[in-house]
Amino acid sequence: MTKHPTRRRAAVAAVATVLSLALAPAASAADGPVPQGTVNSASQGLKPLATSPAAYELGEELAELSGKELEITYLAAIIPHHRSAVEMAELELRRGTDPRVRAAVEGILTGQRLQLVELTHRLHQWYGLTPKQAREKAPEEAREEIDALESDTRARVEELRRAPAGKGFDAAFVRRVIPHHSAGIVQSLEAQARAVHPELREAARTGISAQQAEIDDFRAWLAGHKK
Repeated sequence: MTKHPTRRRAAVAAVATVLSLALAPAASAADGPVPQGTVNSASQGLKPLATSPAAYELGEELAELSGKELEITYLAAIIPHHRSAVEMAELELRRGTDPRVRAAVEGILTGQRLQLVELTHRLHQWYGLTPKQAREKAPEEAREEIDALESDTRARVEELRRAPAGKGFDAAFVRRVIPHHSAGIVQSLEAQARAVHPELREAARTGISAQQAEIDDFRAWLAGHKK
């Protein structure tokens, strides 16, 4: 695979911007995961968990791809990402109690389900592939980061499954969905800018916009809640 240092530098800069928008003033990925129930000393609110480092590594790998390879690899990564967002949101509807969080989750379910259908259809329409086949065609380095990110995501989902229903579940969900959305934004930056198909550029743009708005809303909610 041909390396593109300029694109890699651009990806690193874009990732840094996303990190500052989505996570500041909460802990950064370098700080490591925040223990459940930790209180933010600045806002006296709860912190989101850290975004998986694999998301940033995958963003850099996507910056080195172009054309068909970029699109297939992006779709191989973002489709399971949306699937896990739906899974987390469904858990919140079954176990959470906060009206504001549940209303936001309804929007997540609508948007992510629509994108799942659209992107899966586009992948088959353009390349005749299923998400699993797209993953197999992704470059080895990108495939390793996709696997690492999915492993981290599954761990977060399983943590959420073990959280008791009720008032505390809302905070457990929000603390995990914020870094999940941040990972989705990082994955979508290159597709938004450089995907071959305008439909995919627009889908990535829409996904970034929706997830950033939800991050902002959830961070505001989280800042006012203590353990």
